[in-house]
Amino acid sequence: MNTKSNSDRLGEEPIAKLLLRLSVPSAIGLILITSYNLVDTIFIGRLGVNAISALSIAFPIQMILAGIAIGAGVGTQSLISRSLGKKQQMKASLAAGNSILLAVFLGFITLIIGQFFSENIIRLFVSDIDVINLGAAYLRIILLGSFSLFYLRAGINILRAQGNYLLPMFILILTASLNIVLDPLLIFGLWGFPLLGVEGAAIATVLSRVISCIFVTVILINNRTEVGITFKGFTPDLNVIRELFIVGTPTMMIQLVISITIGGANMILGGSSMAIVTVAILGIYYKLQTLVLTPVLALVLALIPIIGYNYGSKNYKRIRETIKIAILFTFSVSFFAFLIFQLIPGELIKIFSSDAALIDIGTDAFRRINLLFFAVGPAVTVIWVFQGIGKGMKIFIALAIRQLIAFFPVLYFLTLQFGHPTLWLAFPIADALAIIVGSILIYPDIKKLGLINIRSISKMKFLSR
Repeated sequence: MNTKSNSDRLGEEPIAKLLLRLSVPSAIGLILITSYNLVDTIFIGRLGVNAISALSIAFPIQMILAGIAIGAGVGTQSLISRSLGKKQQMKASLAAGNSILLAVFLGFITLIIGQFFSENIIRLFVSDIDVINLGAAYLRIILLGSFSLFYLRAGINILRAQGNYLLPMFILILTASLNIVLDPLLIFGLWGFPLLGVEGAAIATVLSRVISCIFVTVILINNRTEVGITFKGFTPDLNVIRELFIVGTPTMMIQLVISITIGGANMILGGSSMAIVTVAILGIYYKLQTLVLTPVLALVLALIPIIGYNYGSKNYKRIRETIKIAILFTFSVSFFAFLIFQLIPGELIKIFSSDAALIDIGTDAFRRINLLFFAVGPAVTVIWVFQGIGKGMKIFIALAIRQLIAFFPVLYFLTLQFGHPTLWLAFPIADALAIIVGSILIYPDIKKLGLINIRSISKMKFLSR
């Protein structure tokens, strides 16, 4: 009889087979979760370019929420995986309980922000009254219901930390399916449902998450998981919370910086002569980019429990093998996506809108923004690996230079001096700088990992500093 637990397999199963087993369910779930914004935008696109622009303005705020949820989840997943690797069941239970407490706290904060500041947030990015009203109506509901996002992500990562990716996949399938069904009913008022427009899209998103949260709760309290959810585990523990944030904060900060980049770009483009169209183009691009990168994100999510468990059990050779396979796969995915954006950008935009100006301007914009997309996969892999071993700050510095120091001045200058289509070159210019700076910063650590000039490494002391 096979008594081997899911967590034991993280340290023993062949890497390629393990990555496939863990990442495929996650990829399916992520594709469906990514469909939230995509489906919303596709349906809302039928209401006009203004409606697309409104959702594009709200998008970076949603990215911040997702970044906080993912960051807290990364911390939870890493700490639980390392605790299981060390056979510290009580600490794993504390990590699970405190991650849920954190979700409650974050949900309360965003509820307050949504109730009182939604319109003010949208006004920061655009001056068009119609877009402000549409964006504020959508964002208010998303913020009021964001507890469901934080709690759902916490529960899913508790399961993933144990090597259980099948249940999270089914939960995400349920969530996305409900959203896809509810969207047209509430946006267009079909089958007796109220006609709610953009507000209907937001309600569909929140309601689908709430229903899935109920299923997660049932799973977590049935005591069949390796991490016990107990009353004692809900005791606030500052040391556990600190450990969650040590690993998770770089992810949150990276997502924050990316969100600031999108928001700042919206502000700059919002002052251009084609404000509504350019903002809509950027929103569509980022949502498509998120979709095509889901296989990459699924793989790096699978890395976290593997690296965390093997770091806890000091199996460093297995960590290096995992990283090498992941980089090869993620490069293949991002290069394929690069070709799609270069060859058929117009067809991609037509999925969202039939507006001739949007398609014409967006076709050229996509090709310019996407010039260095083939490097994104390996870059994302390196980011998550270095965060998982406590070296995320170097990556964060490189991204901060890219997003805040290089990107904004270049975009502002090109927009002011040249306008469309030259302004879109700000994206690959900033990408190139980030790759150069990031490579210089992490080269010593990559060399020590054995990925460059591979030699026999008996100890990896730098990981414990």
